[in-house]
Amino acid sequence: MKIPVIILSGFLGSGKTTLLLSLLKESKRRGLNPGVVMNELGKKDVDGYILQENTGTSVEKLLDGCVCCSRKEELPRSLAALLARRPDIIYIELTGVADPDEIAKSLLEMPLADRLKLHFTITLLDAENALDYNSRFSADKQLVRTLRKQLTVADLIIVNKSDLVEPETLWKIEKMVYKQNSESEIVFTHYSQINLAPLLAGIAARELRRPAPQRGPGTINGTSLKRTSPGYGGSATAVQEPESGPSTSYSQVAAVTLTVPQGGNGRIRREQLELFFREWGDSLLRAKGHVQLAEQDSVQLVQYAGHRTTWEASRYPGQPYIVCIGLNLDERAVSRRWAALFS
Repeated sequence: MKIPVIILSGFLGSGKTTLLLSLLKESKRRGLNPGVVMNELGKKDVDGYILQENTGTSVEKLLDGCVCCSRKEELPRSLAALLARRPDIIYIELTGVADPDEIAKSLLEMPLADRLKLHFTITLLDAENALDYNSRFSADKQLVRTLRKQLTVADLIIVNKSDLVEPETLWKIEKMVYKQNSESEIVFTHYSQINLAPLLAGIAARELRRPAPQRGPGTINGTSLKRTSPGYGGSATAVQEPESGPSTSYSQVAAVTLTVPQGGNGRIRREQLELFFREWGDSLLRAKGHVQLAEQDSVQLVQYAGHRTTWEASRYPGQPYIVCIGLNLDERAVSRRWAALFS
């Protein structure tokens, strides 16, 4: 039996890792042995550590590049390493600027095609920012095409953070999504909370595995579904757009990895870091990392997305760092400003 693969796609800060955490916990509750391929643009691993800290799941990490272009050749090796651990299901979490269709095509190539099958492609949207993507990134046409592709190939589209916007905005987002993909299910939610049962239906632990019912249009493993209203989850066949060739570089989106300068005590004040994030305006799309705050003893996981900063206690044992991902972000200026915080 081939191992099912679920691809998690969506722009930076849309809630992919939060959803993946829920999927891993539910997988283990069902007695499944999950495996994960985690791709991050930065040189430091953030999300992979979150998964391991919270679930103990085996994670293959592809850092400092995008798995659909600069890290594409490493994907088969990562999947082969996971297969050696005999997983019942594999999750692939992509960077926010990756084309999930490129990954789906990789699963069709030998020798992966003999051992893996694409089960679902899920795309998450940030309800607060999704309507602004086209205008905000108009100068980066490759990025705009990739964001549209994330919609067109999705079996399930999750509009996350829906509680932070007005109903009229949700209606506009649904209309926008429908133009790109008129068949896939849409779920409106917050904190990436959805009904996970349809996604995992028919997947059994290795010793219990049986042939699953055939999946057809508008079904999940034989369970009939329909286009949803807010709060309901499902799947359907995605509309395919014309081929535009393989992904190329997303030159205007880059990651800057920041570590504590030598000689510093490694501590920073919360308000300092939040101000540092705001300094870069719309150029800073996402930031995340582990830091030691001056006013607290415990290490803090900090995440910045959509102009919002969140904090969470962490047991991260390494040296503090921050990964900043931005559009036309001036790496030298960011690095200088970061170093000044510790002077």
